[in-house]
Amino acid sequence: MIHFTVAGLDRPTRLDRLLRTQFPQWGRQAVQRLIAGRKVTVNRRAVWLASWEVHNGDQVAVADAPAPKPAAPARFDERWLIAETPELVAVNKPAGLLAEPTRWGQGANLLDLATARFGRLILFHRLDRDTSGVVLLTRPGPINQWLDQAFKQHMVVKEYLAVVQAPNSLAPAGVIDLRLAPDPRRRDRMVVVARGGQRAVTRYAIEEQRDGRQLVRLWPKTGRTHQLRVHLAHLGAPILGDRLYGPQPATGARLMLHAYRITLPAMTGEDERTFVAPLPANFWPHLASEAR
Repeated sequence: MIHFTVAGLDRPTRLDRLLRTQFPQWGRQAVQRLIAGRKVTVNRRAVWLASWEVHNGDQVAVADAPAPKPAAPARFDERWLIAETPELVAVNKPAGLLAEPTRWGQGANLLDLATARFGRLILFHRLDRDTSGVVLLTRPGPINQWLDQAFKQHMVVKEYLAVVQAPNSLAPAGVIDLRLAPDPRRRDRMVVVARGGQRAVTRYAIEEQRDGRQLVRLWPKTGRTHQLRVHLAHLGAPILGDRLYGPQPATGARLMLHAYRITLPAMTGEDERTFVAPLPANFWPHLASEAR
């Protein structure tokens, strides 16, 4: 439990804004979940409105403080580079780094950092901020039209690795085929729906289990928002460290989801190309230093 007295305000301010200023390491989504989950009290009264106004002298208490969000790097790190060709740059994005600028234009992001390092680039596909792994950035030219068609025709094979809590409802291997739609109560979440929404398909296989955890390989056929996170959570196997779909407070310092491998189909006169992003340290014991 965290207790503090509000002070130093020029004017009354929103509760969510106060908490984000007071605890910037938590992140916007974590603050919203705290308030919505009635984990914050003002003057001993539970408050569930993010817009609740607080004043100097108010007594604020926060239960179940979330784990800090991963810190965003400030410059391109050469260790991220997987491959560079005349057509594209393959990068191992770290967890905590935005893939592209937000609509507010704030915060470090991979596209800006990579452009500063390599020149003009196009972010061809995206990863969530807290997901690490391989991202392709292309240079202007024919590669973009060709890749666009390859993605649309499901010719690009993407493989992810996730660590989930066990036991759970996952079979040893299978295909998850569910429809996803935006959560009407939470704009930052997706939910499984019986009708409407968009079809989302993921093939998976449990690779290994140890110490009450499972390493799961995932091959998404579609590319819906938060698809892998929602699919696993729906089957009672939320990804460790998932602040949005996992149990609260989230278990783990980061989201244990990694875009491990991406394979592009053969272009005319070329073989297919595969780019592998080595796993971060402490992700899974014997795989952390391997590129398989």
